[in-house]
Amino acid sequence: RIDNTNLHKLSLSPPSGKYGHAAIFHLVKHNISQGAVDCMLCNLPPSTEDKPSLLRHSNVVTFFHEFGHIMHGLCSEGIGNSTRLAKCPRDFVEAPSQMLENWCWQKSILERLAKHYQTGASLPDDMLQSMIRAKYVNVAFGSLRQIYLSRLDMEIHGPSPPKLAEELQQLVDRLRPSITLVQNPPGNNMLRTFGHLMNQYSASYYGYMWAEVLSADMFATRFEKEGVMNPKVGMDYRKMVLAPGGTHDITDHLTRFLGRKPNNQAFLKSRGILK
Repeated sequence: RIDNTNLHKLSLSPPSGKYGHAAIFHLVKHNISQGAVDCMLCNLPPSTEDKPSLLRHSNVVTFFHEFGHIMHGLCSEGIGNSTRLAKCPRDFVEAPSQMLENWCWQKSILERLAKHYQTGASLPDDMLQSMIRAKYVNVAFGSLRQIYLSRLDMEIHGPSPPKLAEELQQLVDRLRPSITLVQNPPGNNMLRTFGHLMNQYSASYYGYMWAEVLSADMFATRFEKEGVMNPKVGMDYRKMVLAPGGTHDITDHLTRFLGRKPNNQAFLKSRGILK
């Protein structure tokens, strides 16, 4: 609950028949009569009779990611965000969620989060450091995959999209090896399960990687330099970036928060492309 007006509902364990992914849903937008009501849905490991729900680090990253979306919705201010005209750019909407993922890789935060469920002992430092160092293992392959999916999205929503199933297969067979450097197995076509193509991410899937450029810049420029738990930086982020929501130009909000226009330097460093 935020400011006694906005509500956040959690659904974290996977009952039978439940949506199998992780997502958030804006049930009610902030408006003149009431605050926002948002639901966060995850599929985290359930507890058992003899053990509580024990999360892998990847589960924690997912939780923080989705909660970043929740904060974006609940921290919006003003009734302007309740209108259809106030639409957060699709290539920014993943930035607040990817922003919170950064906290899952900070030593000071992991020391507070990672405890043995029976003894309460913190994660051994050597194991913690090893996990942090492994963050970008195979990051190049992951980056190429995102570029491949973005290119597929653009081709399908471009001026001359494939019109037949055979043409869709040819598109996948051509793009996958040329971008990811991995051959596509005969008859394999991930478009059959690429759900983003059929929702609001159509022609905008590239926004996942572009939003990471923006979130990396925000985190490195303010939080990394001034403190990941610095309340002033946190409030600046809330008021300057989250609160405006989908009103005005997002580049203006980011420029105000960063003290300059956003750039890709932090992202390139995080991917090991720049030193």
